[in-house]
Amino acid sequence: MNTFQLTCFMTVAETLNFARAAERLNITQPAVTHQIRSLEEELEVKLFKRTTRLVELTPSGYLFINDARTILETAVRAKKRFEDPGQQEMTELRIGSQSHTYLRGLADTLDRLRQAYPAVHPRFQSEPVPVLRRRVQEGDLDVLLDFREEDGEKRGIVYRELLKVPVVCLCPADHPLAAKTAVSQEDLKEEKLIVNGPMHSPGAVIRLQGEIIGKRSLTDVYFSDSPETAALLTLAGYGISFLPDLFLPRRERLVKRPLMGIEELSFGLYCRRGDANPVLKEFIRIVEDSL
Repeated sequence: MNTFQLTCFMTVAETLNFARAAERLNITQPAVTHQIRSLEEELEVKLFKRTTRLVELTPSGYLFINDARTILETAVRAKKRFEDPGQQEMTELRIGSQSHTYLRGLADTLDRLRQAYPAVHPRFQSEPVPVLRRRVQEGDLDVLLDFREEDGEKRGIVYRELLKVPVVCLCPADHPLAAKTAVSQEDLKEEKLIVNGPMHSPGAVIRLQGEIIGKRSLTDVYFSDSPETAALLTLAGYGISFLPDLFLPRRERLVKRPLMGIEELSFGLYCRRGDANPVLKEFIRIVEDSL
């Protein structure tokens, strides 16, 4: 594996077109094809699904993007370091989350961290939680912000709670449920529901969704991929959404009501057991103080 192969891969991934990738790289299309095939043979996976009319990333290709980007960025930094050996050493802090919503409360934390470590460069990765946990375990990710799962610490990963988060219902301000101080699962039986897909929800919420949805028709259930799209569909009258009250988007015509009988969820951070990274330790200290 070399940087030219990775550059070809990233260019094809961006353009989804071998001819345009070759034009951008100023090489021939067969040369691009050869580099991609060599990379696939080395990795023993298919990175692209190719037909006469279409080029698509395979699931393995999507997973490889962050690895390829990291390797290329590391190579660039190494080259720059030797070009200017006197420059201040740059330090990365790699932060993962399954939803960028979880990062909304970090502005002040990152500002304070920057003042303590001016050379720190935060990097953010958003992928399915199992992938992110594996990256933490293998040292490819410094910290993961997520809701607590029971098996977290069994994999050499330490969990530290930052706050408790209630599960709430979002409904339009003129909906009958808005007049209630709290909403029960019984109240939702006749409502159309908006739920986050399983790739974008903590396990406890996924289980709760299964209970509330029950055997109702799929025509009465709408799936979203973020709190923003859930709020949008709710505001548009598609149904009632329920999700953790963590940095939810504020809309004047939406109200949120506690969901009765549901325990608050633990939200915090995962990191490797025994990680001595001083930047990570300072980040944890500041974020615990902030939240």
